[in-house]
Amino acid sequence: MSPKKHVIFIVPDGVGIKNYLYSDLLKHLDAFAKVTIWSPLPESAFNEVKSLHNIEFNYKKLTLYSESIVTRLLRESASFARLKYNAKKTQNETILLNWRRPKGNFKLSLLYRVAETIGSWAKSNYNRIINLERRSKQNWSSTIIESYKTDLKALKADSIFITHQRVTGLMPICLAAKALNITSTTAIFSWDNLPKARLCVDTNYYILWSDWMRRDMDLFYPEIKQEQLKIAGTPQFEFYTQNDRVTDRATFAKRYGLNPESKWLCFSGDDEYTSPYDPTYLNDIAEAITTIDEPVQLIFRRCPVDFTTRYDAVLETYKDIIISIDPIWHTDAKAWVGYFSKLEDVDLQVNLAKHCDAVINLGSTMALDFATFNKPCLYLNYDTVKDDNWSTEFIYRFHHFKSMESLNAVGWLNSKSEIKATILAVLEADSAVGSDRKLWFKKLVLCPLEANANLIANTLQ
Repeated sequence: MSPKKHVIFIVPDGVGIKNYLYSDLLKHLDAFAKVTIWSPLPESAFNEVKSLHNIEFNYKKLTLYSESIVTRLLRESASFARLKYNAKKTQNETILLNWRRPKGNFKLSLLYRVAETIGSWAKSNYNRIINLERRSKQNWSSTIIESYKTDLKALKADSIFITHQRVTGLMPICLAAKALNITSTTAIFSWDNLPKARLCVDTNYYILWSDWMRRDMDLFYPEIKQEQLKIAGTPQFEFYTQNDRVTDRATFAKRYGLNPESKWLCFSGDDEYTSPYDPTYLNDIAEAITTIDEPVQLIFRRCPVDFTTRYDAVLETYKDIIISIDPIWHTDAKAWVGYFSKLEDVDLQVNLAKHCDAVINLGSTMALDFATFNKPCLYLNYDTVKDDNWSTEFIYRFHHFKSMESLNAVGWLNSKSEIKATILAVLEADSAVGSDRKLWFKKLVLCPLEANANLIANTLQ
């Protein structure tokens, strides 16, 4: 019997734990490969993964290095140029909202201003953009690259798998792997990532959710060859197919102080930057529910990285209607990269999607989570105040929402006055509310969902 391959999982933050390590991916890999987790997170962060799968894997502490000023300047210049180039190419100015100058740091602000100048020079010529990115890679310290080469040799790595593409400090690992002829693969984290000009790693292969994402890759990164693109889905939705995660309604109600005889709606919050007026939306929905004759409870699930008190007044005012069920996350880290879902939270999300009649939010992927159980999502689509820097009009013009064109994918709350009628339609199981949600889901995510982890494992062979 030939020895097992050695696959190095590079897990730069907690995102990869839920989306990949809690899934069945490691079980499928165990048939032909041994795995080492290489991560800046402490080894204890992976205890739940080991207990879940009962599979042994090795762990190595990963040190990530910062870019030099010149490396970052070249990379940010290329990012700004890409955003400008793609906004013109797609005739969609909202792409430029992904460029945000840092505040409160004069030197960094100055770097961004210089990057804008260089990026403006490059924005009309795609070869200039590619050249800026190439020079940024070449500018990484040879000492750093050599240190990663030493690590990869010591690990006797056959391949590396990066759980998402957004961390800039992973580029020298990719360069080291390339120099050693070690195959590298990364996964694209989410449906909205590709237009953001934040493809921060350079790998042999890219794992994509669907053919829709492949077309986006062709659109935004035409230099990446077709044979490098692997449509293998994403395992983060497989949990919704696992019946043993579902708790019966009465038990779930007792656990969280819910009325099992009531109808349940879920309001999933966004972070403060994405939706600064979330508390007002929550208030509007709760107010509408008070006018509905049948019993309805509103389950509030805050964004896991939103620790503000901005919802407190609404929760107090409508405490008889709103039940707050917080995400069950590890949150004892000093930076957001150390926040990640506990295994219990996976079950919590599954049960929310199973037992609630609908989810309400501002453009969130929770619409996809609920669609797995064929439950509708209501997208908030009105402004509560006039704000020149923020509007739902901007939000729903984002490129990834083009996936909904020609589909009745979600229900729309276009004004406060529409909330009651739309909720009543949902409670009456009106099939007209987001009737194409399953078609939309299948457009975005490869199905069947149960096969995705195995497909990804086979890609890593």
